[in-house]
Amino acid sequence: MKIGLINPANEYVEKQLPLGLAYLASYILSKNDDVNVQVLDAAIASKKEIASFISEQYDLVGMSVTSFSYRDALKLVRALKENNPNVLIVFGGPHVSLMRGQLLQEPLIDVAVYGEGEITFDEIIESVRKNKKRLNTEHLQTIEGLIYRNNGEIIVNPQREYIKDLDTLPFPAFHLFPMKRYPGKYPMITSRGCPFNCVFCASPKMWARTWRARSAKNIVAEVQYIIKHFGARPIDFHDDSFNVSLVRVNAICHEFINNKMMIPWGVRGLRADKLTLDLVKKMHKAGCSHVAIGIESANPEMLKRMGKNETIEQIQHGIQMLRSVHIDVFGQFMIGNPGETLSTVKESIRFVKQNDIRAVFSTAVPFPGTQLWDYIQNHGRFLIEPDCTLFERIEPRIIFETPEFSKEEVLKAIRLVEEAGIRVWKQAGVSLRDKSIKQIWFKYIYGMLPKVVSYNVYFLLRRIKAFVRRHRMNYLWNKGGRCQSAFRFVLRPGGKTRLS
Repeated sequence: MKIGLINPANEYVEKQLPLGLAYLASYILSKNDDVNVQVLDAAIASKKEIASFISEQYDLVGMSVTSFSYRDALKLVRALKENNPNVLIVFGGPHVSLMRGQLLQEPLIDVAVYGEGEITFDEIIESVRKNKKRLNTEHLQTIEGLIYRNNGEIIVNPQREYIKDLDTLPFPAFHLFPMKRYPGKYPMITSRGCPFNCVFCASPKMWARTWRARSAKNIVAEVQYIIKHFGARPIDFHDDSFNVSLVRVNAICHEFINNKMMIPWGVRGLRADKLTLDLVKKMHKAGCSHVAIGIESANPEMLKRMGKNETIEQIQHGIQMLRSVHIDVFGQFMIGNPGETLSTVKESIRFVKQNDIRAVFSTAVPFPGTQLWDYIQNHGRFLIEPDCTLFERIEPRIIFETPEFSKEEVLKAIRLVEEAGIRVWKQAGVSLRDKSIKQIWFKYIYGMLPKVVSYNVYFLLRRIKAFVRRHRMNYLWNKGGRCQSAFRFVLRPGGKTRLS
């Protein structure tokens, strides 16, 4: 059986290995001896490669779809169907979990998988195999986590139970992807889900607020595997919530230290309120160079309304501990959640400066099924068609307004952030310059250096970069730079500033 797997992303997304698709491929290969799996990552593939992939004859094609990539996915499906009208199309990924039965209103999609996809997709393969490469309704109704049609009616089967032991999953099928084309660090997932309940987050639609984690030994084994087969690069952990268990983080650090890994790593989803000083010291000793924290707002009332379940004092304390051991902190903030005003945005800007962290501000994006979506429908107003497949294509990305915060005030808030020298998220992808630098550094320099040298050079360069950034920001904030149009700054003893 010939199976195609597609990541239907476009040139605007970050160029990194699509882990969900890589896990799906490895699981399929581990369970089936008679399958030929081919993978297409449209985010890095050339037009010629995409055309070549589509021209092949597949029995089954699976696509991992986000709301942003949904329309790109449909374009690829049309091309596939034109070449092979009998090919079976399976959609999976976050967008399916959001939309559920509504998704199959699109006739090009044959079946869809929601929730965790590995076992469900494997059972689809088995069904197609038994039914001579066709779909059999009688068999489909027994597959949990599946959405299908029966005489024109859309059927959503019961949700599949989540895999309890993630260590039983094989490592992602890295060998099916052109690994050398991906710039930057290797992405990894060490856990699935998040137990928290932020009003804007769509994760509960995918994982139902469950949190399951891989063991420290399993994580380090994957790091060793990927470095051995594809070269030395730093690791980025992409968990929704990496440090739910401090015991586990401590064990991961222990494994990195005990195995003398000397591989720098960072975390994209860290809770600042769930840290101790001893733990952050061990994280740095184990190779942690940077973390990203979803701060969202520095206003206490906003944090409550967003369901963050942490205080700004806890967040600040966590940041101070991380900074004390030279772990870089990247703060992620949102503009426009219910209760937001220009005053609360100014509080967040002050927080960035006072804590001397890198930061990015982005406008709030609602997704169906979230509390934010329900709030807008009942109390706010959508400024464009409420279709989440369009939201990431709007520039500036202002999707709605609330009674407290109009579109004009959101635009003012964006200007305030930019005038303060802080980055505002834009859907522009990775610049050719940055991509080229990363490719040259990691492909031709970092991997060629002795491990001890590359490890120490990496941290040295990060310290230099932080030093330059800090002095650039101080210039902007204190020496009459762009910020003066929005705020007046007063120098405090020790070089700190405050807004006045």
